[in-house]
Amino acid sequence: MNTKGSLTRREAVEQIVAQIDGPIEINELCRRVLEIYPSGAKDPVSSMRRFIRSEGNGTLLVFTDQETVLPIRVAMKGVRFRISLSRSEVNRGVLLVHPAFDYFLRREVEPASVQLHDSQGRSLPVEATTIPERVTTHFGDDHVVEHEAFDLGQWFTEKEVWRKDDLIVTVEDWVKGRFRLQHEPAKRRRKQKIRRQDQELADVMFDLLEHARDEMLYGSVAVPMAYARLSNPRGYPGSHWIEIIAEDSRMRYDGFAIRYADWRGPLDDILYGEEPVPQKSFSAEQGRQVYRFKASLWHRSGLWRVIEIQGKQTLSELDSILRNAFEHDTFDHMGGFWKRVRRGDTRRFREVDLGSVNPLGGGDGAGVAIAGLELGEGQELKYVYDFGDWIEHRLTLQEIVEPEADATYPRVVDQNKPRYKDCVTCKDQGRKRRATWICLECSNREQREVLLCEECLMRDHESHYADEILY
Repeated sequence: MNTKGSLTRREAVEQIVAQIDGPIEINELCRRVLEIYPSGAKDPVSSMRRFIRSEGNGTLLVFTDQETVLPIRVAMKGVRFRISLSRSEVNRGVLLVHPAFDYFLRREVEPASVQLHDSQGRSLPVEATTIPERVTTHFGDDHVVEHEAFDLGQWFTEKEVWRKDDLIVTVEDWVKGRFRLQHEPAKRRRKQKIRRQDQELADVMFDLLEHARDEMLYGSVAVPMAYARLSNPRGYPGSHWIEIIAEDSRMRYDGFAIRYADWRGPLDDILYGEEPVPQKSFSAEQGRQVYRFKASLWHRSGLWRVIEIQGKQTLSELDSILRNAFEHDTFDHMGGFWKRVRRGDTRRFREVDLGSVNPLGGGDGAGVAIAGLELGEGQELKYVYDFGDWIEHRLTLQEIVEPEADATYPRVVDQNKPRYKDCVTCKDQGRKRRATWICLECSNREQREVLLCEECLMRDHESHYADEILY
């Protein structure tokens, strides 16, 4: 048996995974690896679990649930997927490798080494080739891209393959890159069953996304894991997974990772232009209704205000009332709103950007109506005042009620009971006076809160940087 001195940690995992032919609990896998690769970690099993999850998921194994793994060579054997042929592929007699075989073809297997067989198991006369295509980038540059492809012209002719026909592909050996191809004419396509299969795969992938730690899933991890969790991945296949995601309003695929449909990358606005802030249409009755929020400072939940605002009113008006309620500057700094959406049945939330608002009423989120956000009781918004200091607030929708006669909205209807503090200078002199300012310079230097009344601030700290206390 190999010893740790002659193995890397990954090699130890590979060696044990190669001996497994079915599902295994992750802790048992860790135990077996640690027998040939002892660890000096404080908690060896937890350390090995983290390594396997980060380095082995999607390359050596897949997680069929949170505690069970399956070698990826076993999980992928017999999996069937569908390729919809384009007019160009049929006319040229080729099958493009990407994106059709993405994550079904092991990264280490070159197209020239791929083995293709027909439905009777006979080896197909195929050669790896490249197809040139001239493309224009988002920046206006033209260049030629070489697409890897399989030359299947002879087989296409024999099978009388037409555009809009499909190929059903079976993974026979994931390690070696061996696949079986079956031609399915468009007229034989079982559309209802395809739709059912598509919905199942979409739901499985979205559930994986909801439980992902970083609000995204790399395709190399998501695709094998999703197929391993299907009820019948070796049966009649639905559409290609890329087509399924493209048609699903919940998700998007950017060529590397699966993300939420409303996710925007740092360059998206430059490449694709700004998208409108997501909001739904609403009725006049919904516009009349009053949304009652409990708004608090994110890191100081004991400081809160209850704010009422009508559905037809906007984030600009909500920004204005929040600035006044929490005594923020009403003439400077940007504000921004995010809708917090719970991710499945987890305790995690994702934040959907609703836009920014400037104190003069402008900004991409200024005109977004409250009723258009589709909020329900208990749901939350995040509000940030001043993108430099980044002062966060949590807004929890308590209830939606009917408006009161003659009431003016938005308005503050309740707030926390103030817990006043005394001026430290007055206290040292035997007086009791409420502190309304904190001297930030002195507090930082003395490593304590230097709280002052206005008189002491102006007399002893006039040139210091101070901030007004909010109760």
